[in-house]
Amino acid sequence: MKSALMSLFSFLKRRWLWVLLGGLGATIYLLALWQTGVWTRRFEMKRIKQTAKESLQVYVGDLKSELSKSKALPMILSHNPLFVDLISHPLSEKLRMKVNHELERINSLAETSALYILDRRGITIAASNWRGPVSFIGENLSFRPYFQQAIKGKPGHYFALGTTSKIRGYYFSAPIFLNGRVAGVIVAKVQMRRLEEIWSRGSEKVVVTDRYGVIFITSYAPWKFCTLCPLDERTTEVLRKSRQYGDFQPKFLCVSPFRIMNGGTTVIRIRAAMLPGKERPRKGVSRDVPFLLQSCDMPEAGWMVHILSNLSRVNDRVRDMTLLSGSMLLTFFLAILLLYHRRHARLERQLLERRSREALEEANRMLEKRVQERTRRLTEINQRLRSEIEVRRQTEMELRTTQQGLIQAGKLAAIGQMAAGITHEINQPLSAMRMYADNALVFLDRGQHGDVRNNLANIAELAGKMAEITHHLKSFARKSPGESIPVSVMQVLNNSLALLENRIKKLDAAIDCESWNIDENLMVWGDPVRLEQVMVNILKNSLDAISSSLTRKIIISVRPLPTKVVIVVRDSGPGIATEDLERLFEPFFSGRKDEKGLGLGLSISLGIVKDFGGTIRMANHPEGGAVATVELRRYTANEEKV
Repeated sequence: MKSALMSLFSFLKRRWLWVLLGGLGATIYLLALWQTGVWTRRFEMKRIKQTAKESLQVYVGDLKSELSKSKALPMILSHNPLFVDLISHPLSEKLRMKVNHELERINSLAETSALYILDRRGITIAASNWRGPVSFIGENLSFRPYFQQAIKGKPGHYFALGTTSKIRGYYFSAPIFLNGRVAGVIVAKVQMRRLEEIWSRGSEKVVVTDRYGVIFITSYAPWKFCTLCPLDERTTEVLRKSRQYGDFQPKFLCVSPFRIMNGGTTVIRIRAAMLPGKERPRKGVSRDVPFLLQSCDMPEAGWMVHILSNLSRVNDRVRDMTLLSGSMLLTFFLAILLLYHRRHARLERQLLERRSREALEEANRMLEKRVQERTRRLTEINQRLRSEIEVRRQTEMELRTTQQGLIQAGKLAAIGQMAAGITHEINQPLSAMRMYADNALVFLDRGQHGDVRNNLANIAELAGKMAEITHHLKSFARKSPGESIPVSVMQVLNNSLALLENRIKKLDAAIDCESWNIDENLMVWGDPVRLEQVMVNILKNSLDAISSSLTRKIIISVRPLPTKVVIVVRDSGPGIATEDLERLFEPFFSGRKDEKGLGLGLSISLGIVKDFGGTIRMANHPEGGAVATVELRRYTANEEKV
């Protein structure tokens, strides 16, 4: 009984210890996550503020630079004698046109929006846009502050929406003096569109407000003529009467007054409807977005430049860092638990290792025995494989020897078929030679040595013809070494036709060599004797095909390509039976009905061409007859033997 109570007490003690440790760990975990969020938010706000501050200085510098480029232009042009003459003679139409052209030229060079001259009444008498659809000529602009400033003898400047063009611009003005008094005003209008386009590429929102807080320059177009905060009715009425921004309808961006955070940081909240689609909050989230606002004053122009940085990403960053920190802490706690369990398991494993060591040693002994047995069996298998490989090598050598014999047999069969025609060709010169020899003996007995000489010359000529006939036959009959060398395509075709010349004459066949205007130096990789055998086999098949046709014609064409040469042989025969097309290259298959030949010609030819890296195709031509296409690898001068 006492032992059971002690066990229960020990169990409860360990359980409460684990609960206490778990609660403490959860508290530390939550405090660490909260502190991580605080630090991340503080760091992100500091980074965004610093980045925006640096960017604001750049934007202000860009704005000042853009204004300074055109600020001095009216002062310089006010001293132009041509413009002073126009003020002196405002009714001279010729002088007015001359000034219009000059203002148009200067406006193009200075890249300003418009240049124009006002008389003392504020009426435009000349303008650079005089020929455009929207011209300032004749407009009364005396109500504009820049005119009122310049007519008093001082340079003026003003930003407003054009009353005629409806285009925003910054106006610079200067008085034109005549005899020591102000007689007119010259004005330069500068657009800020280029600057806005450059600003719009940045990630921040940049706005420029006037002294009333109206946005007239912005990197986001929908914010034009909006205000950061609501305007009172008096200010709104003043802006409408001044026509500075046309028919002014005030819209404000913020949903609440400015909020000043620690360190003087100003945060505003902008309505989601006034933001681009990609910056609007998701559905179900607050419908306004916080922005960090930093400003820089431009007292010389009476403006204020503001930069707004979206703070909605700060919450995302805080969330991401909190999740990352939570994952790392959780991983750390799990690693501690894992180490504890591994230590506990190590002790148990040591005990198990001692118990299983003997079993493992016995298993190792059995494994070694099996490995030795398996090694012995693998050795025997390897020996059998070596024997089989040697037998296969000898078989391949015998197959190659047999193939060479078949090739030679094919050539000898072709020679046998050509023998009758060649014998007929040789018999004619032999009969003539015998006749010339008999006549030479008679002429010799008569002492007619000139006639004897002529007969001997005729005999020599006939002997040369006989040698030419047998030369191709002997070269075709000899065995080829089988090496791949550069071979002339023209020579192969000429020799093949020479071997079949008697058969061609006997059939009265027409050989059309339509593409033989090729370079004699066109070469392919191969062996001349074996390639001649291929062409003889193909030409013999074509001659056999046209032997029973009314039109006996064979067309041979050669097409040189960058990497290969294509030889096409087309005949006027009946074509190839559809069921025979797939079996043409099988050994001992013949499509001839007379069953002459061994049926090895195309099979041997395909093997020869493949040895040289080429191929042969057989097909029927749409207009009738069979077409044999031989493709061979082309040889170039800078190509090494392969």
